[in-house]
Amino acid sequence: MCRLLRVNSIQTQNNYSNACRWSLNDATKVFFAYLALMFVGMPLFVRIFKIFFGFHAQSNAELRMLALFASLFINVAICCNVYCIVCIKYRHSITALGLSPVNMSHNARQGVIRYLITLPIIILAGYVVNAVFSYYGITPEMQDVVQWVLDEKSPLILGCLLFFGIIIAPIIEEILFRGFLLSALKKSFGGRYAVTMSAALFSAVHIDIFAFLQIFILGLLLGHLYEKTKTLAASIIVHITHNLLTLVFLLCLKYFFDGKVPGF
Repeated sequence: MCRLLRVNSIQTQNNYSNACRWSLNDATKVFFAYLALMFVGMPLFVRIFKIFFGFHAQSNAELRMLALFASLFINVAICCNVYCIVCIKYRHSITALGLSPVNMSHNARQGVIRYLITLPIIILAGYVVNAVFSYYGITPEMQDVVQWVLDEKSPLILGCLLFFGIIIAPIIEEILFRGFLLSALKKSFGGRYAVTMSAALFSAVHIDIFAFLQIFILGLLLGHLYEKTKTLAASIIVHITHNLLTLVFLLCLKYFFDGKVPGF
C-alpha cells in the first residue's frame, strides 16, 4: 500500500512537471531583468533616495534598511513577472514551477539527508579555494552581506536581514533558478546540462569568486533535488537550511569571536 501511494505521488509529480511551455527566451529576459535590477537598479535607487532625502555617510543603518527593502521589492517583482509568464501567458498552474505539496515531507527529508552528505564537500571546497588563493598571496574578501551581518548593531535591521536571508531569499531564488530557469534550460539542453548551467548562473550572481565553487556545488545539489522530486520542496528546505547554518555561524563569530573569521 505504501509503495502504491508513493508510485501515485511520483506520477502526480510528473504530471505537475509536464510540458514546460515557457521558452529559453522568456527565461533569458527574466534573468537579465533580475541582474539589471539587482546590480544597476537597486544601487541607483538607493543613491537617488539618499540624495533626495539627504542621508549622510553616517546613516548606514537607514541605508542598509533601504537596500534590504529595495532588494525585497525587486525579488517580489521578478517573481510576479515569472507568475505572469507561466500562469497568464502560458496558462500553466503554479505547480509547473514546482510549487506543489505532493509528497512534501518525504522530499524534504531526502533533501536534508543529501545536503548533510554534501556539506563536507562544500566545506572542503572552501578550504581548498582559500588554500590556493593564500598560496598565491591573495587574501579572500568577505561578501558584503557577510560584512553587513558582522558589523550591524541594530537588532531590528539584523532581524530583517536574517529573515530575508533565511526565508525570503531561498524561496524566491528556488522559484527563479530551479522552477523557472532550469525548466527552460532543460528544454534546450537536457537535464544534466540544465542543472549544471543553472548552478553556474546561481553561483555567478552572488559575485564572489572566492565562494563560487561552494555555491556551485550547492547549486548542483539543488538542481539535482528538483530534477529528482519534480517539486521545489526539497530544494527550498535545503536552501533554507544552508542559509540558516551559514548565518548562525556568522552570528557565533559576531558575538563570541569578535567578528573575526578564522583563517584556513
